[in-house]
Amino acid sequence: MCTTFQLRAADGTVAVGRTMEFPDMLGAMLTAIPRGVELVSTSPSGDGHHWTTKYGTVGMDAAGRAQWLTDGINERGLYAGGLYMPGFAEYEEPSTDAERNLGVLDLTTFVLTTCASVAEAFEALKSLTIWGPVFGPLGAAPPLHLVLHDASGAAGVVEFEGGAQQHRDNPLGVATNAPYLDWHHNNVRNWLPRMSSANPGPIEIRGTTIAPLAQGQGFTGLPGDSGSAGRYLRASAYVMTMTPSATGADLEHDTLHALNNFDIPAGLMTGKDPNGHEQDDQTKWSSVSNLTQLRYIVRLQANPTPFVVDLATTAFDGGSPRQLELAAGGFASITV
Repeated sequence: MCTTFQLRAADGTVAVGRTMEFPDMLGAMLTAIPRGVELVSTSPSGDGHHWTTKYGTVGMDAAGRAQWLTDGINERGLYAGGLYMPGFAEYEEPSTDAERNLGVLDLTTFVLTTCASVAEAFEALKSLTIWGPVFGPLGAAPPLHLVLHDASGAAGVVEFEGGAQQHRDNPLGVATNAPYLDWHHNNVRNWLPRMSSANPGPIEIRGTTIAPLAQGQGFTGLPGDSGSAGRYLRASAYVMTMTPSATGADLEHDTLHALNNFDIPAGLMTGKDPNGHEQDDQTKWSSVSNLTQLRYIVRLQANPTPFVVDLATTAFDGGSPRQLELAAGGFASITV
């Protein structure tokens, strides 16, 4: 699963909130990738695309592999995150030129370590073939699309339709999962009558005034389920109606508050997936990426205290990728 959305503060700060749902943590670790690191992807016959990292990057990986970032931010204020797209990720056929081939699990890392904006990422990917190899710890390549945001407020997605890359602008700044982004945009049009936060006013019936029972009855009828379409609609409603934060610091807190509304505890998603597997997705971690002030914030299901990385003070000059397993934790006891 997963939900992403972009919010902006009155002072111009841009932030991206993201939830990460899966049955387990996937061995995810907080990862820093310095500049000047030589990385290589895969092709069917061995090595694929080679590149040297240009921008320092911080994010969360998968399976403890630093090169398999699922979410992150770089020192130029570009955000990238891979989101699940079951049934809607038709990857490209590998090229006969191995140097063009980039495995899909390397996609987030490649973009973050080489590009400074959404437009630059779109341009860089035109010369590459994104394919879906089988990865040992994860099996077949997961169906994904790539969500992009930059410090200017631009947003886009890279989706795989008909065996080709589709580069789509994302003016709403919201993305969830299947189906493709253009479908979700059209679906918002279908729900416009319910996309208001305004409480209904009193009405009169045969001379009797009927007032609402309580405040907070805006968005009545908007889906409350955890499916991708329902979450997309609710995230769009939040982006549309939230009062802009005053500063970047305020925006980080407000983004965390908004993320709370997309947090899925264990047990809320049950039944079987299309492959017959028992389903138990839950929000394992959430992130806030401050693209203007270059701060990456992570909060775990097992630890409600946010971890904060300030990219401005992170060492990105040379060396190898560094990883940190974030500790589970509880609430601190105090005496009052």
